[in-house]
Amino acid sequence: MNRKVLIAVGGVVLVLVVFIWQVIANLDSIVAGVVEDVGSDVLKTEVSVSGMAIDLKEGKVGIAGLTIANPEGYSRANLIEMEGIEVDLALNSLSEDVLVIEAINIHNPIINFEGDETGGSNMQTLLNNMESGSSDDGTADSEELRIIIDRFEFSGGLVKASSPAKPGEVQDIKLPAIKMSGIGRKKGGVTPDVAVEKITKKLLEAVIGAAAKAGVQKAIEKEAKGFFDKLKGDG
Repeated sequence: MNRKVLIAVGGVVLVLVVFIWQVIANLDSIVAGVVEDVGSDVLKTEVSVSGMAIDLKEGKVGIAGLTIANPEGYSRANLIEMEGIEVDLALNSLSEDVLVIEAINIHNPIINFEGDETGGSNMQTLLNNMESGSSDDGTADSEELRIIIDRFEFSGGLVKASSPAKPGEVQDIKLPAIKMSGIGRKKGGVTPDVAVEKITKKLLEAVIGAAAKAGVQKAIEKEAKGFFDKLKGDG
């Protein structure tokens, strides 16, 4: 191998090393971008993350300042605000076809619930947006990422509810803890968008139910009943 070829090969190797280093150095921001893209695509509204910390040795991910914007037609306030999310990964699954997430813990989130004059709400609109874009059952092509979430916990939630019946008045409602397990386990893994949809539906059920129970808006009771009936039909 002559000197020019060696220089060329060395240059390619150097470029690869620099690229790999940049990926590792910017891994947090890369993953944050993926979270924002997938979340925004599934929920049909803007999802943003202010910070992320990844510890591959410990299999832990911390997400800070995750917000979900209100659907179109509602106020500029964020629909959901989460100060911190803790994620535990199964390290032995990082090199496998299915990524296993041992636990996702979300503590003390704030949900801004807005009822409207038709008896609907920003949460119901979010659900409608999700369902309009859902087209599969979560099974993935061989090249798509599949995930399993063993435990999901959403605790200490506070719903700030308002309705046009009482303009300017906000009612605080404590949300019961939401716990889920084995998401995607029976199917051997589901795509991330399907996992997000399953979790969000469970959250929507809890928030709409809490708002209706608290009497925030009488008309929401009809919407909530239809919402629960649809969930039962989905199985």
